[in-house]
Amino acid sequence: MKKLITILVTLVMAFAFIMGAGAEDKKIEVEGTSLLSREDALRQALRLAVEQSVGVFIQLSVEIENYELKKDKIMSRAQGYIKQYSVLKDETSGSLYLVGIRATVSLDKIKDDLLAMKILLSSMDLPKLMILIQENYVDMDNIGMQIAETELYSQLSAKGFDLVDKAQLETIKNQSRARQALAGNIDAAKSLGMALGAQYIILGKAVTQDAGEAYSGTGLKSIQATLQLRVIQTQSGIILGSVVKSGVAAHISPLTGATNALRASVQAAVKDYLVNAIAKSFQDFVNNGAPLKLNISGVKTFQEYKQIVTGMEEIDKVVSSKKEGWNKAGGLLVLDLRFKGTSEELAEYLDGMNLNKKSLEVIDFAPDRVDCNFR
Repeated sequence: MKKLITILVTLVMAFAFIMGAGAEDKKIEVEGTSLLSREDALRQALRLAVEQSVGVFIQLSVEIENYELKKDKIMSRAQGYIKQYSVLKDETSGSLYLVGIRATVSLDKIKDDLLAMKILLSSMDLPKLMILIQENYVDMDNIGMQIAETELYSQLSAKGFDLVDKAQLETIKNQSRARQALAGNIDAAKSLGMALGAQYIILGKAVTQDAGEAYSGTGLKSIQATLQLRVIQTQSGIILGSVVKSGVAAHISPLTGATNALRASVQAAVKDYLVNAIAKSFQDFVNNGAPLKLNISGVKTFQEYKQIVTGMEEIDKVVSSKKEGWNKAGGLLVLDLRFKGTSEELAEYLDGMNLNKKSLEVIDFAPDRVDCNFR
């Protein structure tokens, strides 16, 4: 039977470090140690430089027979982010090697690394995104196309995001919930996201206008586009932020001009905002846990209530537990948890958990909640 080893690798993307257009690199001093060799201590230092420049924890399980191969690949990838380094310290103490370096890490390279983004998304169980854009073409023929929405799908899909199927969205766009969500109703947006299994919702408006002839006598149309987007975390209903991007294109065809102008707006929004906002949200969930609601029926006494609360506090991945309500007559206890994992992982922890003479039985779970019986 093959043995498994779990290695924790801090590898990918803390976009919060990128404070502006000029913040392409990060200079950092770190030390690496090893019981194997000086070269391995240097590799550890280089990896640590990348780790401290990013900050999203990723857990990879690899077969022990392939451990060295896998580790070398990870190290090679990490070193690829190092633009340059100098050795500040090179010491040995008994069998321990220590190498200190000053390294320059390319944050832009990390940010744009497609493989890194896919690893990050995989580490968060491939959260699903829902895109809902209202598009308006002013002073132009009704094109009847969702240009901005299509480009967003293309851009985010290429980066590895799992997206709600467009055919599913088309079936709900005329529903009142979709109209309310686009009008700014967060509860309606959450409801849609839950119904379609989306952890994040991208809501927006795109306006494209024919501004007239770009250059006199050329026949080229000046097409101007404005794109407004905001991202909502479905479980919490928290608005992660918003962005406005504009694009301009000159073309003899209004359709081609609109496509080019909107494409430029979408590309800027994805690069400068969307990926950053979602990655920071991931990082918050990794560090502080995701909000989950735990509904437990059959809690008849105060002693049972205390036993359950104590049981929650003893689960390592439960960061916090707060009572939302308890109805003794109905026996329903509702807890608001911060949990470092998915609702399914929490369900696995809870199902069959013994608490004195009774135990928990999971009867249902969704992305934002777990429902249990206490019997």
